[in-house]
Amino acid sequence: MIGIITNVYSQSTLQWSKNFEVGISNYYAEYPTIQTDVNTITVTGRKNTPKGQRLMIVKYDLNGDTISTKSFGKDSVSNNILIDYKFDSTNHLYLLHADLLEFNKSKIVLQKYSLNGNLIWVEDIKDIADTAYIPVNLGLANDNFIFITGNKRYDYSKDPWDDVVGGKNLAYLFAYNSDGDQLWKREFNPVTEIWNLDHDLIVHNNTAFLFAFNNSYKNRLVEVDINNNLTINANTEFLYNFGNVQFTPDNNLLISSSRNEYRIFKLNQNGTEIWTNSTNLQSNSFSDEIISTIQDSDGNIYVTGRHYGIETNADILTVKFDNKGILKWQNTYKFGGNNADIGNVITLKNGYVYVGGQSERLGAGHDYDYIVLKIDSATGVSNGVYRYSGVANGDCAISSLSVFDNGNVALTGLSYNSSNYDWTTQLLSDIILSVPDFISEQKVDVYPNPVTSGATLTVKGNGFKEYSVMSSIGQVVQQGKFGKNDFQTIQLENVMTGMYFLSLKTDKELLTRKIIVK
Repeated sequence: MIGIITNVYSQSTLQWSKNFEVGISNYYAEYPTIQTDVNTITVTGRKNTPKGQRLMIVKYDLNGDTISTKSFGKDSVSNNILIDYKFDSTNHLYLLHADLLEFNKSKIVLQKYSLNGNLIWVEDIKDIADTAYIPVNLGLANDNFIFITGNKRYDYSKDPWDDVVGGKNLAYLFAYNSDGDQLWKREFNPVTEIWNLDHDLIVHNNTAFLFAFNNSYKNRLVEVDINNNLTINANTEFLYNFGNVQFTPDNNLLISSSRNEYRIFKLNQNGTEIWTNSTNLQSNSFSDEIISTIQDSDGNIYVTGRHYGIETNADILTVKFDNKGILKWQNTYKFGGNNADIGNVITLKNGYVYVGGQSERLGAGHDYDYIVLKIDSATGVSNGVYRYSGVANGDCAISSLSVFDNGNVALTGLSYNSSNYDWTTQLLSDIILSVPDFISEQKVDVYPNPVTSGATLTVKGNGFKEYSVMSSIGQVVQQGKFGKNDFQTIQLENVMTGMYFLSLKTDKELLTRKIIVK
């Protein structure tokens, strides 16, 4: 039933869909991003080639025609993985690579390009010993200062029979100017400072904010400014499993918990807690995860990700906190029964929250569809759902979306195609709630409609055996079986006011009617 409704959603809003071959092997990583202006949609991300990864920038017009395609990063690398990239405000692009030299040995490669594709300079960080320099993040300060975080792995086991090659680790922070000159490097003390860097690097006010842990696994916020001055904020040691981290428009830090609970923290720049809160939903797992967060101009904070509720694989849970950290509303998207639904990205526009992500198409363990939710930012009420299953009925996951002033939605992500994942970029006219009646040869009457909450709904028709009442986001709120009469009644128990879809099932078909509960 839900699958049929899904196709109707997709057909009602899709203007065009374009696939671009990049040959990515894992849809959980190396995802594309999207930016829009009045006339152009730009998609940026990684492409696999026989000689390593490249950064691709593809531009479309609003009709879906390709304006340009440009590749960056082929120079001075031979077996690379593109780790990070940043654009400055002077039309330059910086690329950070891990380039494999031989087994268990790699170097860091930093490149600067003009946006027309010309290489300006390239710098390497490497060692002649049996050492691997592994880059983690790239950050820019004022277009003329570059931070690089990375880890140095060394002292590997020499036993040729070892399946896992052990070794030691040191965390590093490197500083370059915009001409490619290394200004300084900092080796962190693994006991008192940082043992391993694996979280985002945030650059704010000429300072690198690092979220990491020492070798006692104590989390901390470490700050290093452009003059290599170090500050450690131990106030953040109470945080368990850093997740998404960002600076808010009011110059505070927003940090979500990862794979622990649906909790968010707001801290000042010294790492002192301003407030913290979580949802009031019961969970059956410690794997709840906030994946994307955003703050509006009034200080309200919106988060989305995945929540493991009771007897569910995962649901998209979108939550609003006000500027004091008070929970205002929760919106749960549960597609069908025990499916996995995950929100990957969130944005705000015209009074609505838009969530893009992935949702299993046919139940737990099956492939994912694109999913976009449109939610009223003031009330948390769903206003639209869009789904797309891809060209090969494989895994599809939205990673980025942008909303135009007129309500059109541009989105991109990775979709399965020929054993790999390519970009699928789309333009939608809107995200709407639209489920028309299914075709039937028999006449069906449902009355009264609108119906009062708690009242009795009458269904006149032949051969109906089961019914389901679904909310506007696809959640079944009531279901049951019918007898053999032509006139059937449904007592609407605990069905709140709103718009619903009544699904009626015979041995051969499904019929759906829209009902209003007042």
